[in-house]
Amino acid sequence: MNWNNLLIRSLSGLIFLIIMLGMLSVGSITFYLLISLIIVLSVIEYGRLVRYYNITIPTYYIVLIGLSLFTLSFLASLKVVSTIWFYLILVPLLFFLFVGELYRYHKKPMHNIAFSILAIVYIVIPLSLLNGLVFIERESLINNNFLDINNYDSFISDTSIFIPDQTIIYSPLIIIGYLSIIWIYDTFAYLFGVSFGKHRLFERISPKKSWEGLIGGAVLTLALTFFYPKIFHILTWQNWFILALIVIFSSTFGDLVESMFKRALSLKDSGNIMPGHGGMLDRFDSVFLSAPIAYLYIQIIL
Repeated sequence: MNWNNLLIRSLSGLIFLIIMLGMLSVGSITFYLLISLIIVLSVIEYGRLVRYYNITIPTYYIVLIGLSLFTLSFLASLKVVSTIWFYLILVPLLFFLFVGELYRYHKKPMHNIAFSILAIVYIVIPLSLLNGLVFIERESLINNNFLDINNYDSFISDTSIFIPDQTIIYSPLIIIGYLSIIWIYDTFAYLFGVSFGKHRLFERISPKKSWEGLIGGAVLTLALTFFYPKIFHILTWQNWFILALIVIFSSTFGDLVESMFKRALSLKDSGNIMPGHGGMLDRFDSVFLSAPIAYLYIQIIL
């Protein structure tokens, strides 16, 4: 085990953790700013990566589409705007994505459009669905008896700036619990992998990942969900356990898919924004594939 690399990885991870938890805990506005920043940095990093394929997507236009989609999802989750605004804003933006390629004089227009759409599907949509993990209907909390609504109101709820009657409540509990499952699993899988890993999980794509890391990380993560209702009391233990199973399964493939992209480009990391962790795509690869499935599960149980 490279202790120097582990120290760098731990320190940068701690700073990342403080920023994420702090911005998620303050309220809906800082949540909006945080996810918006992640979208911007991820799409820009993605735009740099695809240049290795001699593809030049309109990066900043994709950023505009991404922020528009996330903002509309944010406001729709609060029921401030109707879904018709998705069509009124996004359809013209997508239209000009295609038309704009006429004026770029590039040799691979179809590739540019395809990779642009991939950025939206792979990065923007999963991050936009995170709105469904933080905005919860007040009525559903009462009906499901998840918590004492009066105590909850004193914890955090700043949605009154959008909806005075607070029929929709902002809660960081589910998203922090969801992300912590990813982080705990990733950390223990890494530690078990470097310490005991002998049997490769998917050697063609990721030579260092092992079955020992996956199993060790998964078992410890699932065991820790027993304590989740005491910390993130918005869901029952059974709900957290099932969510952990979903996240472990989907985030593992999310990690492998991003490794597949990097391997095709002969790259170790997608960027260097986080020492010891790589780039934004490296840090959020598990979220990109697990968020849509986690979103569907949360919508079913709440």
